[in-house]
Amino acid sequence: MNSKPLLVLSVIANLALLGAVGYFAKNRPAPGVEIAIQETTQPNSPTTVQTPGKRVITVTNNTETQFDWRAVESVDYKEYIANLRSVGCPEETIRDIIVADVNKMFESRRKALGGGKSEFWKTGNMFAAMVDEEAVKKKQELTKEKKALIKELLGIEVDEPVDIAAMSNPLTTMLDFLPEDKQAKISEMMQSFQAKAMKSFGSGGAPDAEDFKAMQKVQKEFDVELAKVLSPQEYEDYQLRLSQTSMMMRMQLGSFDPNEQEFRDIFKIRKSFDDEYGLYGMAALSKEERDQKAAAEKAMKEQVKALLGDARYEDYTRAQDYKYQSIVKLADRNGLGRETANQVYDMDKLSQEEIRKLREDSALDKARRDELIKAIKDETQISIRNVLGEKAYESYTNNPHSRF
Repeated sequence: MNSKPLLVLSVIANLALLGAVGYFAKNRPAPGVEIAIQETTQPNSPTTVQTPGKRVITVTNNTETQFDWRAVESVDYKEYIANLRSVGCPEETIRDIIVADVNKMFESRRKALGGGKSEFWKTGNMFAAMVDEEAVKKKQELTKEKKALIKELLGIEVDEPVDIAAMSNPLTTMLDFLPEDKQAKISEMMQSFQAKAMKSFGSGGAPDAEDFKAMQKVQKEFDVELAKVLSPQEYEDYQLRLSQTSMMMRMQLGSFDPNEQEFRDIFKIRKSFDDEYGLYGMAALSKEERDQKAAAEKAMKEQVKALLGDARYEDYTRAQDYKYQSIVKLADRNGLGRETANQVYDMDKLSQEEIRKLREDSALDKARRDELIKAIKDETQISIRNVLGEKAYESYTNNPHSRF
C-alpha cells in the first residue's frame, strides 16, 4: 500500500495542530487575578486584607477604624458592586474585580464542558473534539451568558469572539499530562518548530523527497530539545500524543480500534522502526539500504503479530488497507455491521488472489485465462450484491477502491 498521500496528510495535520496549540498558548486565560486597591491618602496606616482564593486588597483609611473586607464582599454581584462603591472604590477597579471574578467562574464552567483526559489511543480525526457541534453550541451559549451578565452588572460590552471562545483548547487536551509551566514552555518550542518545519517544505507544490529529508532533520532537532525539557515519562507521553508515528497510527487504524495498551505496545515497536529508518523515508536509497529497510520492516511486522496474536493481527493489517477502509465507511453509512464489511472485504480479497494465480499460470492460453477471470469477477460481484443490498452495492461499485 502506498502510504505517501496519508503521510503528507498526517504531516499537514500535525503542523496545523501545532499552529492551533501556539494560538491557544498565547491566548489562554490567566490562572488567577490579584488586584491591589489603594484608597486615599494616609501612607502610614495600610491594612492588607486577603480573601482566600480570590484577591489581595490593600486599603488605607483616614480613620482609626480597621477596614474589614468581609463587610464589602458578597456572593451577590449586585450587592458586591454596591458595597465596593459605598467604600469609594474607583469604577475602573470595580470593573477589573467583577470581570476577573466572572471570567474565572465561567472558565471553570467552560472547562467542565471539555470532558476528561485526552484519549490519545482513539483513532480517527484528532480535531473532532475541537469542532464537535454540540460542544461548540454549549460553549457559545456559555459565552453569550457571560457577556450578558457583565453587561447587566457593569453596563459594558466585552469583546470576545464567540467562535474562538467555543473551540476546545488543544493545549489542555493534548498536553494535559504536563504541569502548566511545562505546557507553556513546550508550546513556545512548538511554535518555533512549526516555523522551521513549514520553511523546510520549500516553496509551492507537493512536498518531495528532499522536503521530507529536511522535515525529518527539523523533527530530530526538536525531539532532542524536548528530551532536555521533559522527564523520560513525560517525553514518552508527548510522543504518544504528538509524534508523527502516533499521528499515522491514529489515521491508519480506525477500524482496528486499539485499546490504550495495544496502542502503547504497537507504538513502541513502530516508533523504534521509524526512528531508525525514517517515517519520511522518500529519498532514494541504495539497493543495500532498501534491503535492510525491508528486512527491518518484516521484523517489525512479526513483532506486532507476536504481540497481538493471529486474529487481532489480521484486524490490524486489514485496517491499513485503503479498500477495507472504504468498505467499512460504506457499511457504516448504510447501517450495516462490521461483520458485513469483513465479509465483503474477504470475498474481494479471495477473488483477487484467485485472479492473481490465473494470471501467473503460464499453462493457460489468454482466451481461457480471460474467460476464467471474468467468471470469478461476475460471481464475486453477485455475492457482494447479495450481502450489501442494491443501494449499498451501487455505492460500492462507484468507489474506485472497489474496482477490480
